[in-house]
Formats: sequence, C-alpha cells, structure tokens
Amino acid sequence: MPSAHSLAEDAMRVGNTKTCYGIQTTLRPACKEPLIRIKMHPHHLLPFLLSIIPSITSSPIEARTCPSTNIITDGGFESGVTPAASSPNPWQVVGFIGASSYSLTQPGSTNAGGKYAFTASLYPGPYSGGRSGETLVQTMKTCTGKNYSIIADIRFSEAQNNACSISVQYPYKNTIGSVTTGSGTPGTTPGQWSQTGSTFQAVSNADKLSFVFRCEGGTGVHNLISLDNVKVAPFAGNAF
Repeated sequence: MPSAHSLAEDAMRVGNTKTCYGIQTTLRPACKEPLIRIKMHPHHLLPFLLSIIPSITSSPIEARTCPSTNIITDGGFESGVTPAASSPNPWQVVGFIGASSYSLTQPGSTNAGGKYAFTASLYPGPYSGGRSGETLVQTMKTCTGKNYSIIADIRFSEAQNNACSISVQYPYKNTIGSVTTGSGTPGTTPGQWSQTGSTFQAVSNADKLSFVFRCEGGTGVHNLISLDNVKVAPFAGNAF
C-alpha cells in the first residue's frame, strides 16, 4: 500500500500538471528546454574531437565562380527576342516618359554588330513637358569587390539635334555611377555608330546595369537611339 508521503507527492504532481507543447508534464520549471550533458574521461576527449572534425570540415561550402569573360546575356540582341517589362528576358525596359516605345531593329552596329540592335523610340507625350525616355536594365552575375569594364555601341538618329542623350548607369560604392553621352558630344554623328563605356567595382553578386535614354525639349519630335554590342567583363585596372 502506498505510504501517506507518496500519496501526497502524487497529489502535488497532479495539481501542478502543466501542458508543454501539447504534452502534460509535472517538470519544474515547465516547458524548459532539456539540457544534455555528456560525461567523458579526459583521455577519451581528444579522440572524440578528432573523430567529429572531418564531418564538420567536409561539409560542402558553395564557392562562387567569377567568370573571366563577358557576363552580359544577349548583349548583342542576337537572340531576336524583344526585351520585356519583366523576366524571364535578361533585359527589361522600364521608366517610360511620354509616348516612348522600343523594338529590335536591323541591321546591328557596323562594329560587328550582327543582325539586331535595340532601338529606343522616344516621343514626348501630351503631358510630359516635351520630355521622353525609357530605361533598359539587366541584372548581372557579378562578384562582390571585383572590377569590371563596360563597353557598348550607340547611335543617335534624331530629328532634333543635341536634344538627346544615353547614360550608362552602374553601382558606385553606396550610390550610382553614370557616364552620359549626348547627341552633340564630340565624336558622335547622327546616324553613325560610336562607343560609350566605363568601369566599376561590383558591390554585390547581382549588380544592375542600366542604359537610360532621354530626350528633352521636343514637341512632336520623334527621336531614335540605338544600342548594340553591350559587354561587361573583368577589369584588371583601377575601377575608380
């Protein structure tokens, strides 16, 4: 027969039963995480540690491979696929101003440009104040801290001289770097291909490269700016 003392203990346990994670328990304090203790003779400790080190150090660590060549996808637009406003196309077109549009045009750059080029068709809208524009963007597979060079072929074909520009935008430390070429910049001739470019240091593994097409002060003027042969590759020199 149970003693009076054991019955009292049982009654105390029943009265203090609590529920932890759906399980009734009389443990005190309730719901406390269990503590695991391992007793081991000091002579056995070193062999034990040596036995578990290989399993820790052999765990696979994903290493990012930095390409040594051009990291732009379809930089010559030779896929023939017109960029879209969203994925899966590597190029996206955003930031429309006025009644602007875009298309792939033929032929490409005279600098071995192939069959196609990207052409921004810039036309001011009734409420855009004479401005027109759009932005072409691609997210690159960059490697943080690595220096890269940018080069691209551009062409202005416009009805209103010196009113348009194309800006290459890329990451620069905690902000955005930019190089702008105007339609009146020395070395650019309407209807002829020229080049633009810059260098930058990657700030992430997915930096964005943007080409911003803009025209100002036009009313009822239709301007065309074309882009081709976009290349971004590792750069051995100083990116700044």
